[in-house]
Amino acid sequence: MKIKQFSAFLVTYVDFLEEMAKGEREKYSALISYEPKQVDRVVSRQQAMNMRLTQLEEQREKEQAAAGLEGLTFSEILARLEEKDQGELPELFRRFGKAVDEIKYFNEKSIAFVKEGMRLMGMPEEAAPVAPYSHNGRQRREGGIPLFETKI
Repeated sequence: MKIKQFSAFLVTYVDFLEEMAKGEREKYSALISYEPKQVDRVVSRQQAMNMRLTQLEEQREKEQAAAGLEGLTFSEILARLEEKDQGELPELFRRFGKAVDEIKYFNEKSIAFVKEGMRLMGMPEEAAPVAPYSHNGRQRREGGIPLFETKI
């Protein structure tokens, strides 16, 4: 059944998101440590993880569509499936949401820390460089919905 295939893929994706959340915690710790080599190492690692995230999200969309669940949120998927067919999906969706929340939390803390450091150095926030391209080289669209802001 395609639901089992989708569920098996989600195990890999959720494991990756949990690893990414750990990486965001490490990035924040590196920033507040003021150790440039450590910061460079974790930022480089996070850039590689961001590229992998893009691939996994594209694959999730394909797997979800193949399972006949295209465009549905996780809660809509569970509402559509009978309880006996849900398998480990409820737990995977819970872990997915928790990992995304952790990623967002530590990323926001890192950004706030960097902005405060810039402010203390007398650099106005407007002077901060803006990345017009995403990590995979695509031009960012104004008003697009970031991955971690998508309703799950």
